[in-house]
Amino acid sequence: MGKLTIEDMTTENILANFRRHLQEQRPLTLYNTYKGIPITYEAEVAMVDPNFVGLIVHPYQTVCIKEERRTYLKGKLLPELLRAYPVSIDYTNHIVLLKEFQIPKSISTDLYNSWVTPSKPIKIEVSSETQDDLTVAMMEIAVLEENCVRVAFEVLEDVPYERLDDASLTFRFEQGGDLIYIPGFVNSLTKIRRKDSKRMEVEGQATMRDEITILAYIAKREDEIMNQLDKAYKRLRKGKKGKK
Repeated sequence: MGKLTIEDMTTENILANFRRHLQEQRPLTLYNTYKGIPITYEAEVAMVDPNFVGLIVHPYQTVCIKEERRTYLKGKLLPELLRAYPVSIDYTNHIVLLKEFQIPKSISTDLYNSWVTPSKPIKIEVSSETQDDLTVAMMEIAVLEENCVRVAFEVLEDVPYERLDDASLTFRFEQGGDLIYIPGFVNSLTKIRRKDSKRMEVEGQATMRDEITILAYIAKREDEIMNQLDKAYKRLRKGKKGKK
């Protein structure tokens, strides 16, 4: 059997392909996130059972799979990204047993770009030629393809903005820091569950100076979050050993 087509993606064929990965020692790539940061490492197929597949994974991936209760997989012999759910997680030996492999209809999490949450509150001034100015608190910020900056924040449900409306953002990452200005538009407005508010995302292009400042801030937050991930793994492993 060669590389699967989407039409061939039955459970039986998927497991057969995992057996090929095992026999040929082909790695898989797992995708998760931790506090908005993509966590992507290669994994080794250790066993294939009719009910689950056992993988040897990176230690950090075990933490993410525990937190998200799922992972996404990609392999050379698989045509699409697959979603799977954990049966068990061994934090000491880094072995995860997965089941229910399927092509997801949609993925709400960004598996490829960092969406960092500020460590301290950051106020944003939202302005438009047609709407009154708003002062909001930043929820997340990301730099996507083609240097596109995306900023998310919470607004009241009856906010007068609509998708694709022009909107400009002004903020500082810290008191006394450089003033960041992002002219852009409303990329999305989605209802926040159990709240009378919406998540609003504004997308735009910053000047080179401002973009460098944004990238430096994101890199700093990534380092802080990866340190948190390392500590989370050490706590889990210590707890596992303590139960023996």
